[in-house]
Amino acid sequence: MTEVLEGVYQLLTPFPQYTIEEAQKLRKELEEKPRVTKGLPYVMPYLIKRGGETVLIDCGWNTDDAYKALEDGMREYGSHPSEITKLVITHVHPDHYGMAGKLKQLSSCEVVIHERDAEVIKDRYLAPKQLTAGMEKFMEMHGVPEMSAPSMSQGSMGMLDKVAAVPPDRSVRGGEVVKAGDFEFELIWTPGHSPGHLCIYEPNRKILFTGDHILPTITPNVSIHAQTHGSPLGDYMRSLDVVENLDADYVLPAHEFDVKVLKQRITEIHDHHKARLDEMLRCVDKGGSTAWDVAGRVQWATGKLEDFEPWMQRAAVGETLAHLEYMFELGQLAKVMRGEHQYWIPA
Repeated sequence: MTEVLEGVYQLLTPFPQYTIEEAQKLRKELEEKPRVTKGLPYVMPYLIKRGGETVLIDCGWNTDDAYKALEDGMREYGSHPSEITKLVITHVHPDHYGMAGKLKQLSSCEVVIHERDAEVIKDRYLAPKQLTAGMEKFMEMHGVPEMSAPSMSQGSMGMLDKVAAVPPDRSVRGGEVVKAGDFEFELIWTPGHSPGHLCIYEPNRKILFTGDHILPTITPNVSIHAQTHGSPLGDYMRSLDVVENLDADYVLPAHEFDVKVLKQRITEIHDHHKARLDEMLRCVDKGGSTAWDVAGRVQWATGKLEDFEPWMQRAAVGETLAHLEYMFELGQLAKVMRGEHQYWIPA
């Protein structure tokens, strides 16, 4: 647990596969010696106490260990989850949103979520049967073998018991301000990692909470799936431009550790995606390839596609599709349906 500055505190809640102690140890190790991990060990919520308000940015999975870590962290700074007045969710992925329903029940806090993410809560968490059926057909359309598509379509459905879903009390579009005493947190819409991802900026203290939008060593998964519209990677790259010139002394992500220099990190992310786009373009056959074909040829930092767990294969195919769609947007690729499968062809 870290005091960023007076009234702003960085907490830590573990992922389900880690104990609190393991997550805390890894937090220290990763900052001292950054490295790619096969799974994220923790998420870092942020507590703001000011002017009688207790604001929490993100929360963690809905597990006993995650709640205990949150409770212990808040207690260290003289607070408790029952005192939360506003819960601001950067995006509705389970590690950021999972505990929202529990905290709402405990505190009657105002839950703030971008309207684009609020739209997917029902299909993703409350009634997901139609979504998983659609995902299976979607995967098959993009070349995933029939034997693999059903398990890949489930994604994180096996973790639904670790998500206490709740609708927002306040749906936002970006540009709104959340006040806590003399803090004024501007909500900045940064789509890409999710349709309604939010970054949160306090200009007077020069604090930027980046959620998963900007992380210090890894890049967020930007995917296309059955609920996606448009070009999420294009959205993501444009969203980087939105925050690049913000004056920020504190750049606080939801994973790993603090970002040291905002503009430098954004340049690194641009370079990473340019290299990945070039690599994926080389992986497309002249006669056309499916996303599954391309994903199987790409060099992933965590191994080979064939060795991944189904949920990681789904993420890899989704990320591949996002890059292919962005190259289509840029005019570098064409796409065509051949029977029931979609192929990508060099333009």
